[in-house]
Amino acid sequence: MNPIIVKRKRILILLIVILIIGFTTTSVLSYLVSRNYVKNSAITQTLPLISDNIYSTIEADFMDPINVSSLMANDTFLINWITAGEKNIDDITDYLRRIKEKYGYDSAFYVSDMTGNYYTADGILKTISLQDSHDIWYFRFKGLNKSYDLDLDTDEASNGMMTVFINHRLETSSGEFLGVTGVGLQVANIGDRLRNYQKRFEHMIYLINSEGVIQIHPNEDLIENASITNMDGIRSISNEILATKNEVGIFEYTDSQGIKDISVRYIPEFDWFLIVEKDEGGSLATARNALFRNIIIGLVITGITSMLVVIIIRNYNQQLEQLATHDQLTGLLNRRTFNILLKQSLASAKRYRTPLSLLFIDVDDFKSINDQYGHSVGDEVLQKMATAMAFEMRQDDAIARWGGEEFIVMFPNTNHDQAKVAAKRIKAAAESIKVEGIRRQVVCTVSIGLTAYDGSSETIPDLLKQADEALYEAKVNGKDKITSFYEIKK
Repeated sequence: MNPIIVKRKRILILLIVILIIGFTTTSVLSYLVSRNYVKNSAITQTLPLISDNIYSTIEADFMDPINVSSLMANDTFLINWITAGEKNIDDITDYLRRIKEKYGYDSAFYVSDMTGNYYTADGILKTISLQDSHDIWYFRFKGLNKSYDLDLDTDEASNGMMTVFINHRLETSSGEFLGVTGVGLQVANIGDRLRNYQKRFEHMIYLINSEGVIQIHPNEDLIENASITNMDGIRSISNEILATKNEVGIFEYTDSQGIKDISVRYIPEFDWFLIVEKDEGGSLATARNALFRNIIIGLVITGITSMLVVIIIRNYNQQLEQLATHDQLTGLLNRRTFNILLKQSLASAKRYRTPLSLLFIDVDDFKSINDQYGHSVGDEVLQKMATAMAFEMRQDDAIARWGGEEFIVMFPNTNHDQAKVAAKRIKAAAESIKVEGIRRQVVCTVSIGLTAYDGSSETIPDLLKQADEALYEAKVNGKDKITSFYEIKK
């Protein structure tokens, strides 16, 4: 194999190896730094900050209905309607309907302590009773010394949908207990919000009560059915979580899925705990994905760079080869390359006893063209002549610029008579070019000297000398001619 090609391949391989090692080393070091940073910042910065943001958002979501239920409990219309004997049911249903529609709640209600009627926006739902398990909440809340309370229960007015009720105590100005009013938010809708929070913050978010029972969770199957006191992994720190009522608590536990970092925030208004949970493996997965992504990008860049280097080297080699083998002005073969082809063709002609012909072509009075029109016009004449003559060549023929305004043509497998026909065609093509000079068009003619290898032992210098003598004879006889060496000999 060509030593230059071998050396080029070695340089290319070395470049690829250097790029791959560089990209891989940089990516791995970046991953290690990112892994340590993620692990530390998740506990000290990210988790507490996200927990505070979610706490503020959830608190705002629940404080609005708490405020609305408080306004209902202090609404003079409602108090007057009750103390007047609850006579017109349409008034209370219309009132509750407007509350529900105005604020977009899933339900609005009033339970009368005097009649036991459970009023909704659709009328009287039922009459509460101590014997009905669904009504225990009312009697429990009545016995509490609290203005409001959050209660998770099924809503009988909405086909048993799990709902968070904001219950508010309703009293007269003298403190007489009149009943309970408030609004309800369906857990499904709250769950949707939590899923949005989870997607937005990329953390698991849920709420538990003071006993550890899940109250709000994106997975509705866990609501009221699961407790952190008996859940895998987190039960080991459940007592510490439920004791966190004065400040934000940061904890860590391990379950079957790996290490989890959690932030715990107590919400005194609800007597619930906000749990924000981050899968440490998930955080590191981001760093790992970044590592793989960087390596892939590095490989792609290495591949693209390698291809570009190959293309650049190939183009550069082609340019060097073009400069080494072709004439810069006309684009034809140069003298050195033509001699190599002529040597090969003559050897083949001798071996297989086939003819071979040569033409020497000279532009007549070219010096006067340069003197009269300038060298730029002279160059254009040579360029256009070269293009026109090359167009007449067969695939195996060869044409070169011999020097100055001289050209040489080789016709393999072509005898003297065939070469003379071709010479006439080439002469006509060369003289058909049009070049604009100063004030008029440049008219050009060429003289051609022709010789042929006839099977004797001529060498390359012999053939070149014969063609040159024929050209000289054409010039002596008035130029613009095709002269054969054999015609001279005769």
